[in-house]
Amino acid sequence: MPRQPNMEIRKLKIIYLDQLHWIEIAKSVNGKTTKVGTQKVIEYMSQLSSSGLAVFPLSISHYYETLKQTVPERRQRLANVMRSMSRGYTVAALNNVVKYEVRSSLISMLNLDIELEHFKYLGKNLGHALGENINFNLVWPNSESVPEDIRNKIEDDIFNIVEDTLLSGSLKVGEVDHVFTKLDLTPDNTFKEHLEEWKGCASSMTKTELRKKIYSITLNDMLIPIFEELVYLGVPLENFSALGEENIWRLLDMMPTRKVDMHLREQWARNGGLTPKQSDLNDWCHIGSAICYSDFVVTEKQMSNLLSRSNEYSSKVTSNLSDLLSFKVA
Repeated sequence: MPRQPNMEIRKLKIIYLDQLHWIEIAKSVNGKTTKVGTQKVIEYMSQLSSSGLAVFPLSISHYYETLKQTVPERRQRLANVMRSMSRGYTVAALNNVVKYEVRSSLISMLNLDIELEHFKYLGKNLGHALGENINFNLVWPNSESVPEDIRNKIEDDIFNIVEDTLLSGSLKVGEVDHVFTKLDLTPDNTFKEHLEEWKGCASSMTKTELRKKIYSITLNDMLIPIFEELVYLGVPLENFSALGEENIWRLLDMMPTRKVDMHLREQWARNGGLTPKQSDLNDWCHIGSAICYSDFVVTEKQMSNLLSRSNEYSSKVTSNLSDLLSFKVA
């Protein structure tokens, strides 16, 4: 049996919300007109969160999408709601998830006598979502003269301001809004163009040809992380090459996020009527990761529909925020 990812044992249910649903929630919290049932969902989320039964973490995708908002006040209102309801929880950076999956799969496939290191999918704040060790340290000139509880409170308040600023991408100083620079959307647009070319391509291939094409693209995407992990594990490249095509494909199937990626790619290949969007790259990366390691995912209609075509994912994905009301944590 393939070695399963040694994810942390957790009691908390992880519920991942796509950005459009956070926007809907923020509108409701700020008194804007929203869909019927949104307020009930917010009350249920608060109940689950306060009782310690579930968390609603953010990913780096949420930081990225929030920066697309052009109005600073909207950014700040949205960020305030997201930070409050997520309680600062974030999910691991995709690069770290992929690195862990590659290492786990290689150890299992090559029967290596190497203990797999502990991996945390659920963590706290931007550093965990970014996959970088971000240390904010305050230097107190005369720390002994300030009681520890007061120092902790001041530091927490300052760090929360920093985290709020990083999520909202804006900082108001007096009457002036300092807004982070606009994002480079070139990768998003390039991926959108790729999907436009890829969609419906299965009509010109046999089933075998499509399967080979999908595995080939996936392997090409994974070569660098695979080579890096081979070096880390001390495995000669020849040992990997000796696996042969079918075993290398099996290796890719052992990586949960790659299975999702290949499933989505096949759905796009078989359906020429799908509509590529600028947000598709973000969705493939982060919804694809969330569906593997979260207990429930609420995303947009097209992504939900594509994921629902797999029995493995259909029971834990929806595009309807109100479906959260029927999610059982027991």
